[in-house]
Amino acid sequence: MRIIRQIALVLCGALGLIGGAALAQQAPPAHAPQIHVTMNSSEELFADLKFLCELAGPKGVNGWKALEGFLVITFEGTDPKKPFVVDVLFNTNGSDVRAHFPLLVDPKKPLGQKFLANLVGIGIPNKRLTAGFIQLGGGAVVMPNAAFNGFLRILGAPINYGSISRDRNLLPANLPDPTKGNVVAALLAKNYDLGLLMKNVKQADADQKARRADFQKAKENLLAGLKQKPEDTPEGFAVQKALLEHNLGELERFIAESDELLLGWITDAPKKEARLDLELSTIPGSTLETSAKLLGQAPGMFSSVPRSADAILSGRLHFPLDEFRQSSLVAAMPLYRAAADANIAASTTKSADQKDAMKLASNLWFDMVAAEVKAGVIDALIEMSQVNGEGSNLLFGIKAKDGQALKGILELIPKMNSDYKVQLDVEKVGEYVIHSIQIPENHEDFEMIFGKGAPVFVATGPNAWWVAAGTKSLDQLKLALGAVGQGNAAQANNFLTLFGR
Repeated sequence: MRIIRQIALVLCGALGLIGGAALAQQAPPAHAPQIHVTMNSSEELFADLKFLCELAGPKGVNGWKALEGFLVITFEGTDPKKPFVVDVLFNTNGSDVRAHFPLLVDPKKPLGQKFLANLVGIGIPNKRLTAGFIQLGGGAVVMPNAAFNGFLRILGAPINYGSISRDRNLLPANLPDPTKGNVVAALLAKNYDLGLLMKNVKQADADQKARRADFQKAKENLLAGLKQKPEDTPEGFAVQKALLEHNLGELERFIAESDELLLGWITDAPKKEARLDLELSTIPGSTLETSAKLLGQAPGMFSSVPRSADAILSGRLHFPLDEFRQSSLVAAMPLYRAAADANIAASTTKSADQKDAMKLASNLWFDMVAAEVKAGVIDALIEMSQVNGEGSNLLFGIKAKDGQALKGILELIPKMNSDYKVQLDVEKVGEYVIHSIQIPENHEDFEMIFGKGAPVFVATGPNAWWVAAGTKSLDQLKLALGAVGQGNAAQANNFLTLFGR
């Protein structure tokens, strides 16, 4: 029970239901985005997770048995066939979340009785305040040891939902059916296992500016919640903060400047396939529109490399960086360098010579990354293939302003760790030079994936570098080197293609 309670606490946190200031929330203003997240049903969730676990073989089957027991307890008291809905709300006080749970109807018991009993079991005590309105934990006051503090509004027949929020003002007595709003109804009609839809009805410049202003409070709260841990170096924490600031900047743009953003995931167990849909329409004249127009203008460098017939994972990415992303990454680069240098200097297991080699390799690496950021595009390929009973084979390639610069890092590997054996200039294929790396035998994870003694190859060339691992990876690498850069007009509109099985 203690483990279940801890997991429930994590789930509440993931929904944004804990933490934050206990301010009375205003109703979302007209310019606010309408944001909804839906899960089609717990019944479909169970089927999808069972299918995904069983893909991992006997270990996955055993893992599913343990997970199934937890899920049964977690969703007890809810209708397994109806959707779950989450509303994300923004206003000048910041952001909040309102979650709606379909309640199981038992003619012999009051609506929600079993759901409330289950909340107690996972560490959320409750008490009735008025008919259909329940305090959870301490309500507006933090109750020590309660997994969640807030309120629950039970929406009776024919709605039969329980709506939860930290703020009682978001749970009025006339709260409508959470599945009937135009935006959430449009999302549910897509029939995604898990979906998110954001819609901005108000699109004038003033509305975009107001959404940015509303987001600032949420941004401040999230940045304030980032705390340096005892094990973090000051340099490492600076990187964490820079990453969060960049991601929040990206999120702000999408919230302020999207016309409509749709994310939807479907797992089809009978067909043994899964699909992620991403659809974005932007407000005309916005910076987000400018960024979106950069996508799908030309095929990527690796679009002409065919997918392996034995692929279990295959991806191609051709992602131009707009001015916002370039400037953010360029500004953060000195922080990454400083964090890497600090980690190297703090090592207690490396000699002075090893540290010198590591620092040289680090500088070469960040020089390469900085050059690619300034070039303004991320262009990459990944292939993971496997035949039953054999180890996996990996192929990874990335466009580089000077892929040959990676050879300088390869030369430093034995100086950083003498257990690794590097052989340079093993073979030449066109304009690429292939090198080999022998991985030491104590790498259990590597052997588990690729097999004992599996080779690793690195190819360096004037405009890309590659890594291949596995017993059949050299042949795959050579085939790819022969196909790369030929262009594939059929893939020009796809900035990202991803396949898995």
